[in-house]
Amino acid sequence: MVSFCKMRELLILLAAAAGLASADLPLTCTKPVYCNSNLLHQIQMARLYNDSKTFVDLQMNFDENKTLTDFETFFNLHNKNPTKEQLMEFVNEYFSNDNELEPWQPKDFSDNPAFLAKIKDDALREFGKGINNIWPLLARKVKAEVFQKPDQFSLVPLTHGFIIPGGRFKEIYYWDTFWIIEGLLISGMQETAKGMIENLIELLNLFGHIPNGSRGYYQQRSQPPMLNAMVATYYMYTKDLEFLRNNIAYLEKELDFWMDNRVVSVNRGGKNYTLLRYYAPSKGPRPESYYEDYSNTEGFSEEDSTNFCIDIKSAAESGWDFSTRWFLMPDGSNNGTLTDLHTRYIIPVDLNAIFAGAAQYVSNFHALLKNPQKAARYGQLAQTWRDNIQAVLWNDQDAMWYDFNIRDNLHRRYYYSSNAAPLWQNAVNPDFLKLNADRILKAITESGGVDFPGGVPTSLIRSGEQWDFPNVWPPEVSIEVAAIENIGTPEAITLAQEVAQTFVRSCHWGFQKYKQMFEKYDAETPGRFGGGGEYNVQFGFGWSNGVVLEFLNKYGSQLTADDSNNTNNSA
Repeated sequence: MVSFCKMRELLILLAAAAGLASADLPLTCTKPVYCNSNLLHQIQMARLYNDSKTFVDLQMNFDENKTLTDFETFFNLHNKNPTKEQLMEFVNEYFSNDNELEPWQPKDFSDNPAFLAKIKDDALREFGKGINNIWPLLARKVKAEVFQKPDQFSLVPLTHGFIIPGGRFKEIYYWDTFWIIEGLLISGMQETAKGMIENLIELLNLFGHIPNGSRGYYQQRSQPPMLNAMVATYYMYTKDLEFLRNNIAYLEKELDFWMDNRVVSVNRGGKNYTLLRYYAPSKGPRPESYYEDYSNTEGFSEEDSTNFCIDIKSAAESGWDFSTRWFLMPDGSNNGTLTDLHTRYIIPVDLNAIFAGAAQYVSNFHALLKNPQKAARYGQLAQTWRDNIQAVLWNDQDAMWYDFNIRDNLHRRYYYSSNAAPLWQNAVNPDFLKLNADRILKAITESGGVDFPGGVPTSLIRSGEQWDFPNVWPPEVSIEVAAIENIGTPEAITLAQEVAQTFVRSCHWGFQKYKQMFEKYDAETPGRFGGGGEYNVQFGFGWSNGVVLEFLNKYGSQLTADDSNNTNNSA
């Protein structure tokens, strides 16, 4: 994609090799009450709430200037050392939790969607119906008050109703939305899916990119760029060419953000290759995890504290928050703790696979819209990204793709469920795949990652972080199944179905026991929810619902709830 890159004069981002001074960084967001203020610091460090997100999700009862000014008066009145009880009194007077959202009933919801007829197993058909019936429970719309007084909320007002992930996640999250939309489309809810994509486009126009979630405090970081994949899935179900025509410019704008802000140049064999990393520089701790980030940096120098906050926000941008995947020790290993995060130095396999897929989708969309020059342009971009993934991230010895450590110029040769992501996004040259298909499948089967009774874990390292073993994250299972299936051999197609079977059974058992879907599961114990990380397990759960519906829709005629059900199904 050399000619395409020259248009914006790609640079090797020097910040990859050096820290930035705090003064050089942008503010976390434009609302200081929720992002960069003494008020935020004092309240979060007083630990008024067990979950730091609770405070930054409250609404202001008065305008921002009054809130900040009155807090400084209050702060000085108490000799700049108010007690926890005094701070809580201030919060109770100046903030409220009236809920910025209201329940919403999607008009296109059906309690008997067509996909249920594909499911052979009685128990699984009932399970699919139960998951489908969760959609209205997670459906929300932004209240009129948020549109009328947007400056008093951290929530970004969005036009269309949407499906929340669940639990503490009461807003839209970027990459979650891909699997939610897929599930909605399987359930026949095309208008709801369309509205969710349109909400993301509103965020794109407001911020210049799609943030992590629809909260102001996520302003300076994004998440895996799945917008184009969402539109491709929507188009596959609807053939809505007018929607493509109306939104193609926004899909290009999303690619431009990543090209303009997340590009690095990697030298391999004397040649430079362009790839992407996660990188979200802004001042201070994450507002929604302020206490945790600030506590982790106590005793750090200003530079080390600044770098830690950048790296932890960058890891949050990845969606994998947090994992040994981002731990980088002086010897290049992934041992260590959360304070050893060095996300900026790691070129992720999945991010670059997603970007290659996104560029190809835009090329395909332009072809459908009869724009041959732009179709060729973005096709060239996609091809260059596929070539660069192969040149930099492929490890021929292990027959697998790995994240790349640009600090030490070496592959991160560890099992992570993201390793096979190029197969998922068709970011592998066909001749290369044909040549290496058997070796890749062998590497996947011998990794041990597909051997667990509760699903595919994100790693094999028991670190206590929630994106490590034994946790099974539904989107990663979806990625793994699609990746294995796209190898294309009969053995691979059989294994993909087996991996899907294992996960569906696990979720089914958990649903029977707890009457809930969880955001993550336990690889070692089918049906059990996962743990670790910064917050308790969340119920709901948007992407879990979507992934199970994906598997039931794709493999419904073969899947069974348990081995005894093989001969006890309706026709």
